[in-house]
Amino acid sequence: MFKLGEYYEEEATRVANYLRDAGFKVDVKGLVTAQSEFVAFLQGKASELRERNRVLERHEKFIFAMKAALEKASDDKELMDLYLAELDPDWRTKRERMNEKDLEEADEKTRDELFESLAYSIVAMDFAKDLYNLNDIKPGEPIGDLLDDPVINIHLKSQEVDPEDPLLNERLEVNLEKMYVVSIDESSSALFRDLDEDFQENFYQEYQLIMALGLVVEDLLECPEKGKMDIEDFAERCILDVGSRFTVSVDASLAAEEIARSLEKRGMLKIKGNTIKWKA
Repeated sequence: MFKLGEYYEEEATRVANYLRDAGFKVDVKGLVTAQSEFVAFLQGKASELRERNRVLERHEKFIFAMKAALEKASDDKELMDLYLAELDPDWRTKRERMNEKDLEEADEKTRDELFESLAYSIVAMDFAKDLYNLNDIKPGEPIGDLLDDPVINIHLKSQEVDPEDPLLNERLEVNLEKMYVVSIDESSSALFRDLDEDFQENFYQEYQLIMALGLVVEDLLECPEKGKMDIEDFAERCILDVGSRFTVSVDASLAAEEIARSLEKRGMLKIKGNTIKWKA
């Protein structure tokens, strides 16, 4: 099988449906993927970090916004909504505009502003989660002087890390996700011309990959060899240049055995040991 890509469930279903509608043999399998990252940060009282000039203006705004939100919030969800609203009253509207249709219709300046707003919200939420956990914040209870000099985390760039700093903390963050691998039978790639135009436009990279393999399979099917050939010669047939001024160069020689097995399942040839015999 030819791996097309890894997707979240909804998108995997969408890709698979396009392929099946065009007659492809499709396989969809779930798997768990992991992403890991080391993060380094200074952890300490805000006053202590201010003395080191580590507390920036944005951090002060985050602390102030949390204080204001805590005075009104009754639960965790409301707290974070109010917190973001203190930082940007229009944050919810901007978040709603972060969809494919709105982004396509927006001009470049507007798109940049929306992405900048999203990035700022992510940084603000990361700071807020640390602030919440480090200071035992409980929405709905009087805050008193809880956030007058809170414990905070200031994240560092790799070049800023001093291993001897007593305030230095490091953490390995691992995120596990359920993803879906979409694969197609190699021989069905020859159907690439039957794929819907929407697929060709919305999944252009995937279409290119299918087309590249499809051109090889198509050439093999249109010009089958007479008699027998060994797998090495078959692999040579899996190297292809198509076009003149714009050329598609495909080297599928290392995948030759998989392509041959796929064609064997379709009854196009027979594999015996290192020998391939094309069927009439």
